[in-house]
Parts: sequence; structure tokens; C-alpha cells
Amino acid sequence: MDFEKLQRLIRGKIYLDQESRRDVATDFGRIVTKTPKALVAPASVEDVATVVATASRAGWPVSTRGASHSQSGQSLSHDGILVDLSSLNGIGAVEGETVKVQAGVLWRDLVALTSARGLLPPVLTNNLNVTVGGTLSMAGIGVSSHRHGTQAHQVLELEVVTGEGHRVRCSPEENSELFFCTLCGLGQFSVIVSARLRLRRAAPRVRTYYLLYDDLPALMADQKHLLSRQRFDYIESWASPCVQGLRRMGGVRVPFAEWFFPMHLTVEFEDEEPGEEELLEGLHFYRRLQVEDSTVLEFAHRLEPVFELWRQSGAWGMCHPWMETILPWDQAPAYIGGVLANFPPQLLAGGHALIWPCRFRGDPLPLFRHPPGEFIVGFGILPAVPRQMLPLARQLLNTASDLSMRVGGKRYLSGWVEFTPEQWKSHFGESWDDLQRWKQFYDPAGILNPGFIPFPDRTENPD
Repeated sequence: MDFEKLQRLIRGKIYLDQESRRDVATDFGRIVTKTPKALVAPASVEDVATVVATASRAGWPVSTRGASHSQSGQSLSHDGILVDLSSLNGIGAVEGETVKVQAGVLWRDLVALTSARGLLPPVLTNNLNVTVGGTLSMAGIGVSSHRHGTQAHQVLELEVVTGEGHRVRCSPEENSELFFCTLCGLGQFSVIVSARLRLRRAAPRVRTYYLLYDDLPALMADQKHLLSRQRFDYIESWASPCVQGLRRMGGVRVPFAEWFFPMHLTVEFEDEEPGEEELLEGLHFYRRLQVEDSTVLEFAHRLEPVFELWRQSGAWGMCHPWMETILPWDQAPAYIGGVLANFPPQLLAGGHALIWPCRFRGDPLPLFRHPPGEFIVGFGILPAVPRQMLPLARQLLNTASDLSMRVGGKRYLSGWVEFTPEQWKSHFGESWDDLQRWKQFYDPAGILNPGFIPFPDRTENPD
């Protein structure tokens, strides 16, 4: 690779030193290690196009990185070029209820700007310290997805760089095929460099009702009731273990837990306070714990103290073999209950198990794979484990992943994924042939983000 020549072609910086390359050799999962030959911090969109075009002609693999919150090495590069898009972090002017942002913008910074104008992106991920380009490449799911879908559903227009280095604007009306294969496309067909996003008016305050359930079917029955009536702006729930002691399993005694299910229901309001009796009517919770008011901005950052505790405890620096799957509604209670009954609760120290109910009515995103039907359930086991416990965790989570697919589920691909080629084909289903065609057309040299989805390898090892 002639990086001296490439450096003369761009305004950004190319880092070849060992320390810089080692700093980007792993992602949030801390399971996979891949060291690039070069790290590029582009100064402009044109730099990205130049790097990709040069790499395409030479057959150099190019991977892209934002906040690198992936867990299977999706944002890493082995002996190729790693483009760190976090340097493209410009936010344009808010126009009506839209805003144009570059791919490296953190959702945290976007929310800070728009909330001051009474506006918010319709869907926010729990962790705001991730980039716009990164979550749009996955889908971007949040506690308002039951109302608004994914973050990718909020995109009005993209500017991308294809695998041959072409800059292209695309939208549902213009270059629509490229638009729809880029969203949720894991950077396989083009690199997102900017996006125009939909915003919505947000009330200044929110009220959250903290409810506790001791029965999973009761929780899910109430969630379906809530989805049908759309009373709340945000629905957040998870599974929490209450360790009971040890029981014999496979000839050894292991910890086991009784599981409880917190659910937080949040509604935005302005001057007139929400009526609790009407909002909670028809629900069958075990206990109502408390009610809390906050600003809408405080709510968006509600999990930051949790993340800080994980950092202080060391959990943030452990391995994160996260397993997230999207289930058919009617299969979810038995599946979730069975997985939790056999999951060692100690593996969730420094993590949690999420349950997010969702309702989709019309879905124009071919690569956001989820079961058919209006009502679906997301379930995620998100552990932090020391490396010596990683083999056990991977075995259990791969079993849970395989079982979810056998009951009709679809994996959410930002997490730890160990698919066979047949499982990849099954995951994308009727879109699998389209994926091969899109890859050949938009990235004919096969240089973009190799090593995750098993496309035929058309690149040669760079010199």
C-alpha cells in the first residue's frame, strides 16, 4: 500500500504508527481483535471518496468505524484501511423539523442542539454516545420504537460513498435502491457520510411510572394492551434476577434466580399534568413503585449514571457477547421464560436483559429483518463477563440465538453473531439474492467492511 501517495491526495491524516493502530484494534465487544495497516481520519467527505476510490482500484479492504459499539468486529479492519468517521461530525442548520448531519455526529450532540429548540429525533438509542452513521447502518432501536419504528425509518435523504468511491445522494425517490440497501446494510454497499433526519416536536417534561411485574405473561399482556392504545411515548422493560441460591444442574450446583420484570412507562407533557388513573387503567402490575418527573433532555440521558457505574466497576472494559433477537409475539413468552430459567444470573453482573415490545405497521426497510406480524418483541441478553468466563457465555448465548431463530426470530446484528453460511442465508431470506446483486453492483471489488457477512471474497491481500 502506497500510503505516502494516498496522504498527498487527502487533507485528512493517515496514521501508520503502531500505537494508533493498536488503539482501534478492538470494539466494544472486546472479543475480536483486528489491527489495520492504516488508520484514516478524513477531513471531508471528499477524503472518504478518495480513499475508497483508491482502495477499490488497488483491491485494498476498507472498513469504517464510528464509536465502535459493535461486538463482533464489524467496525474493525484486518490488515486494511480503517476509516474513522468520527472526524466527520458537522451538524447543519435545523430546517423546519429536519436536520442534516454528518455520519460521525454523536446522537448526544445532536440531542443537545435540537432539544434547545423543542425538537428531538423520534427514536433514540439508550446509549447516546454512538454515531448517527453507525446506528443507521444497523437500524437503531429505542424505547419509542413502538411509536416511530427505528432510527433508520427517520431518514429522509442520505449522501453515501459507494464501493468504487462515487459520491451519491439517495432517498426513497432518488436512487432508491441504494438508499434502502444502505440503511441497515452494515456498511456493505456504501459508506454513509451524511443524512437528513426527521425531527419531531417534544414536550419539555416527562413523567415516568415505575412498575414491577412478577409474571412474564402478565407483563406481555399489558404491553400489548399499551401498544394497541398508544398511551405512552416511551416503554422500557427488562428482566431482573433475584438470586435464590444454588441448585444441582449437570452434576454441579449452580446459582439460580427468580426473575422479576420492571417496566417504566413515560409520557411527555407540558402544563397539564397527565392523569395517572387513566394512563394505568387496565394494567395488572405486581407493584407500582414510584413516579418521577424530569425534563425530556434528562430522560434522554437517563442511563448515563448506569453506564458510569459500569465504567467505575470495570464492567465496561470486560467482554460483551451481547445477544439481541426480535421474536414473534406469540412465541416470545415461552422463549424468554425458557432462556431465563436456564441462564446463570451471575453472567448479568454489569449488564442486563432487555425486553422491548414493538408494533410495526408498514416497513419499507428490506434489510431490517424481523418476524412478520404487527406485534413483535425484542429480547436482549447484554452481559459483561471477564475473559475467563467468555467460553461459557458464548456457548449459552449461541444456544439462545439458535433457539430464537428456530421459533421464527431474527437477530439484531450489532451484537455477538456466530452464524454459519446457511444461517446468514436464512436470516436475510428473500433478500439474500438481492444482497449478492447489490454487493456486486455497488462494491464490485468487495472492499467494503469485509469479514462479517460471507460474500465471495473478490479482494486480494494488499501488499
